[in-house]
Amino acid sequence: MSEYGDESRRRVVVIGAGLAGLACARRLLDQGVDVSVIEAADAVGGRIRTDDIDGYRLDRGFQVMLTAYEELRAHVDLDQLDLRAFAPGSMVWSGRGLEQLSDPFRAPSALLASARARVGTLEDKLRVAKLRRRLLSRSPETAFEGVERSTLEELRAEGFSEAFIEQFFRPFLGGVFLERSLQTSSSLFRYYFRCFAAGDAAVPAKGMQRLPELLAAPLEGRIRLNTSVRATAPGRVILDDGSIIEADEIVLATDAASAATLGHVEEPAFKGTVTSYFSAPTAPVEQALLILDGEGSGPANHMAVMSLVSPHYAPKGRHLIAVSGVDEAALDTEVFIGDARVQMGRWFGSQVDQWDHIRTYSIPNALPRHDAGFAEDLPARTTPDGVWVTGDYTDFGSIQGALRAGRTTADRVIEGAAVVTR
Repeated sequence: MSEYGDESRRRVVVIGAGLAGLACARRLLDQGVDVSVIEAADAVGGRIRTDDIDGYRLDRGFQVMLTAYEELRAHVDLDQLDLRAFAPGSMVWSGRGLEQLSDPFRAPSALLASARARVGTLEDKLRVAKLRRRLLSRSPETAFEGVERSTLEELRAEGFSEAFIEQFFRPFLGGVFLERSLQTSSSLFRYYFRCFAAGDAAVPAKGMQRLPELLAAPLEGRIRLNTSVRATAPGRVILDDGSIIEADEIVLATDAASAATLGHVEEPAFKGTVTSYFSAPTAPVEQALLILDGEGSGPANHMAVMSLVSPHYAPKGRHLIAVSGVDEAALDTEVFIGDARVQMGRWFGSQVDQWDHIRTYSIPNALPRHDAGFAEDLPARTTPDGVWVTGDYTDFGSIQGALRAGRTTADRVIEGAAVVTR
């Protein structure tokens, strides 16, 4: 018997098959709940989708997963994702050339090259090691228990030099936070920094969409694609064609804009990004490293050769290059494509002339904005009509946040039913 007791046949409808919706539905199903999922798109995944274009696997925007995410490990078998990891560390364009900064704890052979890199001082690099050691000595939850301030204030309080902040932290964290001003909460900086130190940054061998597909597998026959919802009312989901689905509980696991429309809840502020994909006959670098704009000249904040991370991302004999921008660079797609190519020419020379543009993705609502104190301003988890609301914007913007939001929402639905049936 499930936790619903005699009410085990109660029906829950989850609207949205992104990570939060899938995590919520899986948790409900595990507890014996009759759950179904409605999705407007033609596939599961929400913002995590992968397109196959002539043998190139294009994630819709540059995305990686961190293997240290606790919810990721709890929801899926990482072996089934067939993960391919980025090399630990990064390369930084300093304005004079590419400098390699490696993680000496996971790549000891690169210690000397990293020490010689003209990015930051020796003291900066020792401070990185000290911060790494301190955060790894604590549980992940403690990252959210420290002082709440901006990440920029946190880095300065840790004693990092302004030059190191400008050349390394702004582009590196700019790719994580999708903003280079580093106004994102310091608690998120501590959490992410710990995750990068504790595990790998990786992608599934054949694209990020493998994650939602794996999450959706136990829900086969319960997910209805290409189905749009017009409205919700107590106990009812009204579809665009006018048909009605009755439910004892409804979970809005859509994007924030749709949740605001359907559930009449406040929509949080979001940050955007843009990613252009290029095909190239040769890779401009030899390692599967993230390459950062430490010069700050833009428009590209970071780039990566995805086919070096996983050869499945490109046809045999070709390479797939992802070039991404944040902040103002994400506002004009056409300008970004041309200016990013010019910028890459400064980095890699005439070989960039042989790069062929494949497709560019502009994602205006890529991540919710989480400034210092964000936890106090998260959207409500229920609508005025009693519909549940879940998504990374109700927790924090990441794969971890989306999965945790979905799971905890399911637990609240179950707890609520348990109270009713006592």
